[in-house]
Amino acid sequence: MRTLLLFAPLALCLSSAALAQAEPGPPIDNDTTETNVPWQAQIYSSNTNWTATELANREEWDLAHKCGGTLIATGWVLTAAHCINAERIRNGHRVRLGSATIDLEEGATYRIDRMVRHAYYDEKRHYYDIALVHYVADEETDEADAGPIEPIELYDGPPLDPGAKVYATGWGQAEEGKGKGFQPDLTEVDLTVADCASFPEYAGETTEYQLCATSPESDTCTGDSGGPLVMEVDKPMLVGVVSWGHGCYRENSAGVYIRIDQQHFRDWIDRAMAADPSISEMR
Repeated sequence: MRTLLLFAPLALCLSSAALAQAEPGPPIDNDTTETNVPWQAQIYSSNTNWTATELANREEWDLAHKCGGTLIATGWVLTAAHCINAERIRNGHRVRLGSATIDLEEGATYRIDRMVRHAYYDEKRHYYDIALVHYVADEETDEADAGPIEPIELYDGPPLDPGAKVYATGWGQAEEGKGKGFQPDLTEVDLTVADCASFPEYAGETTEYQLCATSPESDTCTGDSGGPLVMEVDKPMLVGVVSWGHGCYRENSAGVYIRIDQQHFRDWIDRAMAADPSISEMR
């Protein structure tokens, strides 16, 4: 993965993502607080009551990181359903925008005040793993130290076929394994859309609204969940959401992503953003 400094490797917040083994890519250059992924979001815990045992092996920013996300409209971040729930909102989870690094308290942070998850989300099977979080500014919000913050356009074309070139960004683990720690710098990985049926480990486990993506050189992993999968032709467009996978950085494997296209979830996203604020789930 190429480190973007506004992104670090993608780590799926659920079980873990699977793609081919490789070294983390170079970070995005953040020397001028600019980034070429201004839609990148981080979802993190505002908890500061970490135990001595937890802090013995990992820093606070590392313990706080939960998921990635994508800014798609003012006040709205698209993410994976397994990244957010009512308890996390009550516990003060926040959104960070405008920063490629997550260990220096840079960027602008916002309070998550509500969510809309897909009503058919199935945690065990990873079905309908898509959600929107709505954020608002509060007393902790300071936009003075933030880099560019811009939403990305949602792809509205036909479903991507195998062979399409895409890329993902995030701060996920650089290696497979529980509690390995996340990367402080935003990272990008180039991927190719693949037929999920080509990977025996996914037999009977994926659906038509999911796609697989792979690389012989790198992968997404734990902590990248909810982050963007992007296709760039004339301009960048959001074509997917990092969802899940069997392990990370494994040879001849792939990660699983939620499709965003004219046949998958475009209408759901529009309806969810327009729904009454009391709605937290929608089919």
